[in-house]
Amino acid sequence: MERGNEEVPCKGLQLVFPLGQNHHVVYPFGLHSHRSLPWDYYSEGDHFYLRSTTCSKTTSADSVICSKCEKIRTNDIFKNIVDRITHGVNENTPLMYYPIGGLVTKIRRKNDQIQVLRLTKHNDTQKLASQTTALDRHKEFMMAVASGEVKRMAPLVTASINNHEGMDALLARIGRASADVFREGPRYNAKGFTADDQMVGICALRLGGSRLADILHRALGLPGLTTLRKHTIIRPLRASPGLPTVAEVEENIDAYTVGEDLPTGPPRIIHRVVMLDEIAVERRARWDDKTNMILGACREHSANVPLEFGDMADAELFFKELQSGNVHLATEATVVAFGALSRDPHIYNPRPICISGTCKHEKGSEQAELLRILNDAANNRKQHGNIEYRTVSFASDGEAKRGLALALEFMKFPLHTSSPIYPLLKPLEFMNLRVGPDDITPDKDFRHVMKTTRGLLMRKAGIDLLGFLITPAIVKKHLMAAGNSQAHVDQLLNPNDRQHVTLGYQLLRELWGLPDALPDDGPVFSSARRALQIFGRLGYHLVMPYICLSLSLREQLVHLSTAAHLLLILFATDGAGTKFMANQTFVNIMIMIKNAFFCVAKAKIDIPDSEFFLILLGTDRLEKLFGLIRTAVGTDTNVDIYQLSTRASNLTEISIILALRPHWDRGPKRIKLPAVINEKGDVSAKADHISPASCLGDLHVANVVPHACWLDGRLIAEGIVPEGRETLAKLAAKKVDIFSPLGEYLLHMPDAPDAFTADPALLRPSPQETNDPAPESFYDPDGDIEDAIAIEKPLNPKHSPHVVVDGKKLSKASILSQLMQGRSVRLSTDRTRRVAGIPAFKSTSTNGLITSDNVPTLHISNPIAALVTCEDKIFLAVAQVNRIAFGSTDLDTLPLDLLADIGTKISFQILRLLPATEDDDPDGRYDWRWSLGGFESTCVNVPGNLIQPLNPTISNRIPGKPMYLFTSDALLHVASGIQSQLASRDFDSIPEVPRSEKFPYRHLGA
Repeated sequence: MERGNEEVPCKGLQLVFPLGQNHHVVYPFGLHSHRSLPWDYYSEGDHFYLRSTTCSKTTSADSVICSKCEKIRTNDIFKNIVDRITHGVNENTPLMYYPIGGLVTKIRRKNDQIQVLRLTKHNDTQKLASQTTALDRHKEFMMAVASGEVKRMAPLVTASINNHEGMDALLARIGRASADVFREGPRYNAKGFTADDQMVGICALRLGGSRLADILHRALGLPGLTTLRKHTIIRPLRASPGLPTVAEVEENIDAYTVGEDLPTGPPRIIHRVVMLDEIAVERRARWDDKTNMILGACREHSANVPLEFGDMADAELFFKELQSGNVHLATEATVVAFGALSRDPHIYNPRPICISGTCKHEKGSEQAELLRILNDAANNRKQHGNIEYRTVSFASDGEAKRGLALALEFMKFPLHTSSPIYPLLKPLEFMNLRVGPDDITPDKDFRHVMKTTRGLLMRKAGIDLLGFLITPAIVKKHLMAAGNSQAHVDQLLNPNDRQHVTLGYQLLRELWGLPDALPDDGPVFSSARRALQIFGRLGYHLVMPYICLSLSLREQLVHLSTAAHLLLILFATDGAGTKFMANQTFVNIMIMIKNAFFCVAKAKIDIPDSEFFLILLGTDRLEKLFGLIRTAVGTDTNVDIYQLSTRASNLTEISIILALRPHWDRGPKRIKLPAVINEKGDVSAKADHISPASCLGDLHVANVVPHACWLDGRLIAEGIVPEGRETLAKLAAKKVDIFSPLGEYLLHMPDAPDAFTADPALLRPSPQETNDPAPESFYDPDGDIEDAIAIEKPLNPKHSPHVVVDGKKLSKASILSQLMQGRSVRLSTDRTRRVAGIPAFKSTSTNGLITSDNVPTLHISNPIAALVTCEDKIFLAVAQVNRIAFGSTDLDTLPLDLLADIGTKISFQILRLLPATEDDDPDGRYDWRWSLGGFESTCVNVPGNLIQPLNPTISNRIPGKPMYLFTSDALLHVASGIQSQLASRDFDSIPEVPRSEKFPYRHLGA
């Protein structure tokens, strides 16, 4: 038999495993129990075979395997097994596909995971146990904090953190800090204080004294006196015993700059204003141990007596000169301070540089000398490190002599054409371009302007606005017609509270918010309402730049320009002049507006990338310093010159602190203004404090063109008063400026004595004056405590605090105190009464004396007929009532049966009647008409029997312009009726009025 046909046994398909793998471990035997596989398996030694279940058992000698077993290679399950053997089993493969080795590996891995989880759980349990303990300790910490036994917890915790201590050590510190000092020994105190701790401590020390600061140190853990005094950087100021000298002012400037860090870096310019204001002081002589001089004399006459205190004869000579009147004790002190125009609260707070007493007898030219001294000292000390401080203005309140001095010194040169700011300001029509040295301009405080604007509405003479006379009675009537209560209106128009800035704002706010008159309100009421609205708009444009936080610098200047042009229109129209506004008030407002434009122009040249803060102009920062001084000295007494000099510098620190922490301070109520966030008047949440940090608008000077702002303001003013366009054109033709609207320079023109006299009828009944018995002596017989301190610890040991009198050593301070006791008695302890005296007006009766219920009455603004004389002839005048007086009482209404009473006096303004036209009266029934805006002369205190109430016909043919209509017959009847009731003596009481273009009334110019 041939060998090729020989049959041999078929061993099956041999499965070859990768090197290092064993078939017992790698092959998935469990798969045979789960799937019906077409093969079986067996092994021989190290070989592993798969045999088909249909294997023929034999095969030819040429072949190792039969065709059935060979077919296993093509099976998909076999291929997957080989793939898993070669490349490993996927983690997501079911367990039956795993070989025994894979299952062992998987079980081991799972066991490892279980062990890790078991250990993790054990660790977590341990951690939770420790955390529970820690939470308990933290709860103890919370209870310790809540107990309040440790006042300064923050420094204590900080100390523990710095020492990397745990909660147990921290609680131990707290326990030591809260220990009973009487039983357990000294208490633990954490060292180190925050900036707020130090600032609060300084506030307590400066305002409340060392006793209060020490109490707070012991009770609340604030810094002690030694620590607080170490952090003081401003030295005490030196008060000038007489007229200040340049050297004295320079020494005071150095006093607050010596403790400041010297600025470094590139050179830069900061603008500043010099603020001047007076504060009332005790008329008291004090010894200054630093200079050995007697303080308290007025600078005006201090040259008449030697002020150095050498021996007893010097003190006796000083008081002898006081007795003779050659020198006076100062009633006020002039305080001068720098105020930087900067956003940084460290810089913009006031820096006092001069304190000088005055008796208020100083002339304007003498005050100009003081201004020159201050300006020279400021120039000598303008460089501080890399910073050059440039003085741009001198600011003051509305005091007349100071205003004259400012004008003499800082408006004496025309702005030179070579000045860098000349191109910016020359195009401003009506702008006054006179300046002082280095283009310095004077300034007036905004709050004072607001107070005087309110005062105009209380003026007895009233306000002539575009021919209409606004009296206080008319103001009251319209405010009450707008829904305000009698009590609120009385408060707004109370002449005894002229210094209340908040009332000034509220009154102007009520006026610019008045609604338009209704068609049936009558022509006179409508004319009054329009006049009051125009005045309210003037107040609006004066106020908004200083209280609206969202305004940009451009919008602020447009508001001021609008106010300036409105003032020109109202002051110049029909030559109103002082009948509209006192010269001094007009000039002060214009000075304020002019200075704002000049300061912005200077900033554009010197600091083009800077912001400009309008609210930093004026003297408001100095007023706030005065409030702190009064708080430190006591609210019921005035500071004396010595106290002012020793405390003003210290209280400057308080100003800086309150600027850094404005939410700590409510501010003086009487000078506080609300902050609004838009021009609708919506009050801001920061209403208690207006500072550079609270401003929201774009205040960069680079984005402002003064000429454009000035022109925009003019257009707005002409829109408010359309007839003002003609007035401004006439003023432009005359080449006038803002200080000469009528052709004459108003800066040096005095006002009439009654220019600021308030209407006595506005006074509310005041509380009964108290009669405080005067003490026997001004001071304690044992001596003043501050004098005793000066004796005990003299600041300058080179000056002896004693003199020898009759062999006895007496202190200089006590000698002056004893000599003062013999000169005067103590005034009322109420500071306001001591400074201002009793109210300017006293209420003798109230408006409630006369009632008019259910009886015919005469009201303010009612039309009347009256007899007047003009060029020695009697004429009938139709007028409107602007004041009613019965005896010494001013009334809003008067029963007609009291009109003829001898005590009744009526003040009125004549209406300008014109012939009626067909447009006015198509039926031709009426001969005369009167519409809005036509007024003639004013008559004051006319006897009531010379007038007759009228009830004219009101026409509303022209919407928004109601008019009165009259017939000649009715007017003649009224005139004859009044004349027939007069006695011969009454003709002497008929008021006389000047002839005008329209009065006496006439047809066709006859």
